[in-house]
Amino acid sequence: MKLASRKIASPIEQRRDRRLHDRERAPPLRQLFPQLGLVRLEMVFADPTRPAPSSQSHTFYGAARAFFRFACPCFDCDGEFDLSATVRELAAAAGPRLRQVRGTLQCQGIRTRDRASGAHCPIELQFQAGTTTAGGARTEPV
Repeated sequence: MKLASRKIASPIEQRRDRRLHDRERAPPLRQLFPQLGLVRLEMVFADPTRPAPSSQSHTFYGAARAFFRFACPCFDCDGEFDLSATVRELAAAAGPRLRQVRGTLQCQGIRTRDRASGAHCPIELQFQAGTTTAGGARTEPV
């Protein structure tokens, strides 16, 4: 029988656990945004101090959880990028016009090696988000 560890979780582990918990409780996309057929997010990262992490692409269909917070791609950073407001903006766009948004976010997390100085993670996210309507009008990010 394995005994439970009494080790206190690090801030990175605590944030990851909270994000997983929040994802599990998020409603399906079709329930939160019935007007959307899908949401597509393209994420490109930049790091001025070292080689940048790989790009990411996420596509959310109706049954997917409507959860749009992503961990910073640096394994030792406790930061995250929240694109929830961007998706709400896309969903609120009136009519069948193109629904696309581009933007940039700076990581507000702190890497383990920078805890003493409190310096923020230098990762920058450049994102493109696009949707299709539930009727099928396609609006992919360019």
